[in-house]
Amino acid sequence: MEGGNELLKQRIDPPKVEESKCISCGLCVTVCPSFVLEMRNKKAEVVRGAWCIGCDHCGAVCPTEAILHNGSSKRESRLEMGPVPSPEALQRLFLERRSLRVYKKEPVPDTLVKQILDAGNDAPTGSNSQNVNYVLLTSPEKINQLRDMTINFYGKIFSRLQSWFGSLMLSWMAGAKTVENLRESLPKFEYAYKKMKEGGDRLFYHAPVVVLTHAESWDSSSSFNCSSALYQSSLMAQSLGLGCCFNGILVNAVNHSRKIKGWLRIPVDHACYAAMTLGYPDVRYQRPVHRDPPKATWR
Repeated sequence: MEGGNELLKQRIDPPKVEESKCISCGLCVTVCPSFVLEMRNKKAEVVRGAWCIGCDHCGAVCPTEAILHNGSSKRESRLEMGPVPSPEALQRLFLERRSLRVYKKEPVPDTLVKQILDAGNDAPTGSNSQNVNYVLLTSPEKINQLRDMTINFYGKIFSRLQSWFGSLMLSWMAGAKTVENLRESLPKFEYAYKKMKEGGDRLFYHAPVVVLTHAESWDSSSSFNCSSALYQSSLMAQSLGLGCCFNGILVNAVNHSRKIKGWLRIPVDHACYAAMTLGYPDVRYQRPVHRDPPKATWR
């Protein structure tokens, strides 16, 4: 399994150990998730370099900077331990974050959008694949185009529900439960469609930014990677005074419409896993979000 990294389609240069700096603490061996390092003759040594996923845990934990990695120089050489948000402050951020559907027309500066994406980029990814890709729409014209294509897609889906044969085909392709849910949603869709014809926007809510994430569909970690990245981005947006609304309706349309997927220039072997609108809130909620207790089983 020396070539184990080929399965992940990554080409990672393994770390290098400066033996003169190594103090034999063994921390790098302990934190490495891929068995790259071992202690030999009381010194850390790279023994399975092909297995490295480039996470740089070894270099980050080394107290003497004896581990050198290609990515280490991209950030500050040492992480200064500063104050972190208190549990109360973090819980308050969670409680204040709501799905925002009332946006100001004010555009979001590119500097803030980049800061929000940087926050998502710091989210964990399976095997350190860092395979999250973003598509950003900030042009009203392009957002309108995407909205129209998405509404047309669902219009065709719901029109098929009107016929026996169409319902049968949808049941065969998507399952009976999905068709049942679509039928239940039909009155709501028809009402939303009517409102949009009158100038409303019940899909993107006139948000100035639409963000989508996509990654390789064959990678079992892609769904988690994209979703956690976008959620982490949403928390940064919240802290910056912006609001978001996750949009599963758009995700479903992208993954089932070649036209929409091609227009967004998402590769054929990728899938869209998360999407959200972003902008400045034009409403303020007076009370925290309500959630039922966690559905947890203790074993």
